[in-house]
Amino acid sequence: MSDETKKIDWKKIWTFTKSRVFTILIIVVLIAFSAYQCSRIEELKRQRDISDQNIITLNDSIHYFKTKNGEIQAEKAILVADKKTLKDLNEDLFKRLKEQEGKVIDLTHAVIQLRLDSTTLRKYLVEKDKQIERLLKIDDHTYAAPWTLTYRYDSTNFDVFKGRTYIGVINKDPLELAHVDTEMTQRLTQIDLEFGTKVVKGLFNVYIKSAYPGFTVAQLDGVFIDPNTNNDIKNLIKERHWFQGFGIGPQITMGFNVTTGKYGLVLGAGLHYTIYKL
Repeated sequence: MSDETKKIDWKKIWTFTKSRVFTILIIVVLIAFSAYQCSRIEELKRQRDISDQNIITLNDSIHYFKTKNGEIQAEKAILVADKKTLKDLNEDLFKRLKEQEGKVIDLTHAVIQLRLDSTTLRKYLVEKDKQIERLLKIDDHTYAAPWTLTYRYDSTNFDVFKGRTYIGVINKDPLELAHVDTEMTQRLTQIDLEFGTKVVKGLFNVYIKSAYPGFTVAQLDGVFIDPNTNNDIKNLIKERHWFQGFGIGPQITMGFNVTTGKYGLVLGAGLHYTIYKL
């Protein structure tokens, strides 16, 4: 390398610092720094909102509502987390998440109870479908009575029970009978359930509802996987459109070498504006 190349032309550098190009570069750097700071602040706000959501979720209980159609709806706030964070927040949901194949977007776990008392059962008993069949002789001292009971709560919710009641003959003269046993041989239950995730007053909630009259929820937990931590989810939900906005990243552009006073290609980080994003 020659002495001429090594020598720094301070006059040209001073001239460059007073030029419009240098002023523009300073403005670009300040804009890039401001954009980075704004992006950082927005990320901190997002993390704060997620933390607030999870704190509320961990202390939340199941809330019950009755819809306009008379259905019972159970609702509860859910966690927003990546897989690593979920393990610390709810190990049970984390284990269930690991059992799933593919990329899970959200997961809900519910324990449902169906409770019906004798008054409710009598109300919905379908008499025309009620069957008490003829006694079947098992042996000289035991008979079985097959039966079918149908309970229809609406067009989609119903129970059909089939079973046998065993009767023992203790004495024939005078006749003396005793209940030996009752068993259920078949059950068909259909329950119409609706569940989903929604936003209520800024919080992510999971809900589950049904018109089944004995519907209650003993446990309800859910998690929404933070899309910012999962590229597959981001690719699925991101919107492709024009004028995406400012960003910071590597780029190649024409620049000015202040040490030589010449223009050339410059590789480095810069502020850019994306017109269209795939």
